[in-house]
Amino acid sequence: MAENLNDPATKETEAPPPGILASGHFRQPYGYSAYRSRGTRDWLITYTLSGRGQYRLHGEVYECGEGDIVLLRPGAPHDYATPEDSVWEFVWAHFVPEPRWSQRLRLPERAPGMIFLSLERQSARSRLLEAFRRLIRYSRDNGELSGLLSLNAMEEIVLLIAQNETRRAPLDPRIGDLLDFLSANLERSFTLQELADQVMLSPSRLSHLFKEQTGDSVLETFLKLRLKHAAQLLRHTTLPVSEVAEKVGFRSPFYFTKQFTSYYGVSPSKYRSGSEGNAR
Repeated sequence: MAENLNDPATKETEAPPPGILASGHFRQPYGYSAYRSRGTRDWLITYTLSGRGQYRLHGEVYECGEGDIVLLRPGAPHDYATPEDSVWEFVWAHFVPEPRWSQRLRLPERAPGMIFLSLERQSARSRLLEAFRRLIRYSRDNGELSGLLSLNAMEEIVLLIAQNETRRAPLDPRIGDLLDFLSANLERSFTLQELADQVMLSPSRLSHLFKEQTGDSVLETFLKLRLKHAAQLLRHTTLPVSEVAEKVGFRSPFYFTKQFTSYYGVSPSKYRSGSEGNAR
């Protein structure tokens, strides 16, 4: 990689004007590079999908690979490129944060002006890529609401990154993937064997590891996820209690009411009518 930051003759790479939300998807072979001795006036984020990229900041080299996120703050001088024997595929965005994002972007820096994060769980990687794809699609659209849709997609990216960092306690990626799977399939029923197959573990190993990582059994956790989602539906929709029960996987409204009352301390109907203050 060229020693660009020490070479005043190196040509500067243009950046989008600050305030414009720009994004894209690149697949660049060796020879691709960008150099900005004074950084940019907005934030730059890259998310590597495959291959390798290299960043040079303050004389140090940082290599990124699949699942790695690099955030560069405004004014951070940078020099990045595709190293030899690699093709760097990544999505990127230049953005100016909304004020409400500021707390979410207070993340530890690997180097002055540079935040370097890694997504280990495949489900987290997929969700972030989906958000980037929406951002790229909306930012290229000329529709009346495309600007707001782009901003919403960018905010989702920031929130997903912040959520991942919140979860960075030593959680086994298989347990994290299973929690995401359960959250996305609350209306279904599973045996422990089926869930173990989902993450390629034996039922006994899954039970032990899940309890060790979360403090609850798989079935206890699944029940809590269902009841918490039911509480959201009761607060924010007018669905009958029987339909709420069905949407979170309870075939019997009576059994749902019994479980909900045991967990929250009030019946679903009282919870909806404003008795949340007495809930646990």
